[in-house]
Amino acid sequence: MVVPLSRLLSLFLCVASLCAGPETSLKLVWSDEFNDKELDKKKWNIGNANGVRIVDGQLSLEITPGSKPMFWRGSNVSTKGKYSSKYGFIEASILFVQTGGHGCGFSIGNEDRRNPSAGMGFSNGGGTAVTLSLWIVNEERGRSLEPKENPIPRDDTYSKKFHKFGFQWSPSDYKWYVDGRLAYTMRTPTVPATPKPMYIALSHDRLPEAGLLKSFKDPKMGPEPMRVDWVKVYQ
Repeated sequence: MVVPLSRLLSLFLCVASLCAGPETSLKLVWSDEFNDKELDKKKWNIGNANGVRIVDGQLSLEITPGSKPMFWRGSNVSTKGKYSSKYGFIEASILFVQTGGHGCGFSIGNEDRRNPSAGMGFSNGGGTAVTLSLWIVNEERGRSLEPKENPIPRDDTYSKKFHKFGFQWSPSDYKWYVDGRLAYTMRTPTVPATPKPMYIALSHDRLPEAGLLKSFKDPKMGPEPMRVDWVKVYQ
């Protein structure tokens, strides 16, 4: 098969500019591959330092024992106050957890949460399902918007191998991507757009009292960690 010259040129320009994004050619402007021994505190804020580690070149967000038996503490990191992006495409490679009864999240959001403000999220409560969310703050009040049916297919590999989850937003729409494929779109003016930059957050939430101890792979250690291989921002 003969590839047209215009196509070859397009591919060359794409590689030369670090092309990314499922729909448009964008340039890599920020990233973290978690290759250092410790999390880069110039890039990230840390919640519960005991539960945040770098393991085998991956960010590990862990549940740790709390102050009382059978109580657990979650962990989280964010770029709030350190890095935010105005429009573009943000993607992360994530291994969610198998154990139910607690939650993992990947989200972006405006820092002040004042009109006009918005946030986008992926969440996993353990197992085969990942859901998306959008919250909007307009002149009236904040509101959460979700599709009537979860647009992300159930998949028993979300806790067995890494998948790519991405957000792309512009003045005209909000989009969620899974493994490079468009999962869902919310468009303006039905959904107000936000011109403000968004920061990145990753979290592994604490369990409710007692949790599902019998479901843990090792009850003494708590549930398995949420792992993040990399985070990348394109504009």
